Amino acid sequence: MNEKQVPFRYNVGVRSPDFEEAKAFINAHIEDREVAPLSCSGRAKNLLTLQPVGSSSLFGATWSEKVHIQSETQQTFHAVLVLSGNIYCKPLDTDVPADSLVLTAPGKQADLVWEKGTRAVVMSLARQKLIDTLGVPDLSFLRETNTFIPGHHQDALVLRNAINCLAQQHEICQGRIDPAVQSQWEGLLLSQFANQLHREGLDNPSILPGRIRLATEWILAHIRDPISVCDLLRITGASRRSLESGFRTYLHTTPAKYVLCHKLKGVRELLRSSPDINIGDAAFSYGFNHLSHFTRQYQEAFGELPSETLRQCRASRVVISKKARLDSVSFQILPGKTLSESEG
Repeated sequence: MNEKQVPFRYNVGVRSPDFEEAKAFINAHIEDREVAPLSCSGRAKNLLTLQPVGSSSLFGATWSEKVHIQSETQQTFHAVLVLSGNIYCKPLDTDVPADSLVLTAPGKQADLVWEKGTRAVVMSLARQKLIDTLGVPDLSFLRETNTFIPGHHQDALVLRNAINCLAQQHEICQGRIDPAVQSQWEGLLLSQFANQLHREGLDNPSILPGRIRLATEWILAHIRDPISVCDLLRITGASRRSLESGFRTYLHTTPAKYVLCHKLKGVRELLRSSPDINIGDAAFSYGFNHLSHFTRQYQEAFGELPSETLRQCRASRVVISKKARLDSVSFQILPGKTLSESEG
């Protein structure tokens, strides 16, 4: 990647002096932000690019004026890697110089001042991906996480090298990233975020004591079966008190809520992958015998009714099917004509 280049240039979102246009682009792809220029040279030309990578998005950015970017309490987990220049992080009261990072967890505000000409990559990770990876019901335990990572730190070096590799493939493939590379990047990003949570004194849910890990693995292997706390005590050989204490300490939940969380996730995946399935059958296959009770729990967990999940899945299938038919028609060649004649 060229030292003065903003990465992911094949996917330009904004190349404009209009700060309102830049703000609209950011708000459409991350979360609502206020963007306020703090200087005025009369030659502003902002550049923002976008590279989706799995459940994350990477934004290349440079501002030709000093600019203040602030959010309300955010829902996503995101990080900013400074490539050149300097960003001041107001919540931490610290400068983030070139090669360094600042991480902001869900529940915290983004409040950054970019110096004029600063280049950076903003990484945004889907909230649900982090929840699924950590195996917890929610991210409330992250609410105090706002972290500065200096450029010499191993995690900063790893992410910087990985972004360089993504930027190079983007250049070579003209804006496309290989799915295998996307998967590797996503795993790396999740791993680095988990490392920082652990380093900041919070318990890392991906590193569990033996008996707690045994319980979680057994739950996931038998998630369609009836599961009780007594089953977990028998499997792990732990006392009820130590088991419940371990789940609270390392997973920030109880054994019963952990089981419920993953049963609901199982039903959700089934509804998403099998649009012809009956909601009652899907719920029953994971041990939910009372449909009204299940529906309430599902809505509390995912913010939508199971019928809405199913309707979205069916609508998506119709759109894909229609697109496939249109694509097949568009590639038909009239009898007796060559491809070049048909194109003409």
